[in-house]
Amino acid sequence: MKIIELNSVSKTYNSGSARALDNVSLKIGRGERVVILGPSGCGKTTILRLVAGFIAPDSGSISVGGKLVAKNGRVIVPPEKRHLGMVFQDLALWPHLTVKGNIEFGLKARGIAKAERVIRIRDILDLVGMADYSRRKPAELSGGQQQRVALARALVLEPGVLLMDEPLSSLDLELNVRLRKEILRLQEKFSFTLLYVTHDRNEAFDIATRIVIMDKGSVIDEKRNFAPDR
Repeated sequence: MKIIELNSVSKTYNSGSARALDNVSLKIGRGERVVILGPSGCGKTTILRLVAGFIAPDSGSISVGGKLVAKNGRVIVPPEKRHLGMVFQDLALWPHLTVKGNIEFGLKARGIAKAERVIRIRDILDLVGMADYSRRKPAELSGGQQQRVALARALVLEPGVLLMDEPLSSLDLELNVRLRKEILRLQEKFSFTLLYVTHDRNEAFDIATRIVIMDKGSVIDEKRNFAPDR
């Protein structure tokens, strides 16, 4: 079964004057690491927003986990019901909450009991190497530490699919490369399907099992199995 399917999806903005996607079809299987690679404005982030449920396709359909979630201008299943994790380019951490508070927020929203929240938060902080920073707020953390918190916040909800929108673009090269390896380690640990967006060719080749190359709202090529051995 394909975990994510886009079938003939098109999307425009500004009342139809700006075409973001033009009849795009894409199928992603369980456990794949698919990286969408392309320049700014090619439509790659629009695909993430459509899969996440933040916007609806003008035409075409989207399925997640074998269930139709959007079709022809309608969001059928809202974002919170799609069981997806997402790491944004700006990370979107709550500045007034501690590391623990940021990670706990989604668990509370899902009604997870306190005892289980404590265990999940402890375990995920250990996994991302942030156990000693649980009481700090985002402004007290480095860029790399904030990135780890954003990953922990997404993964603590145990999503089947993780969406990542240029999450490493603001980091220096050394830290960027280190966190690429961290993402691969966590994907191996949790076995989630990864849909990742970047404009960085080296980043794409390091992470992906399949690279989808986009330009001007269309898929122009695909390359398979370029990720290095772990």
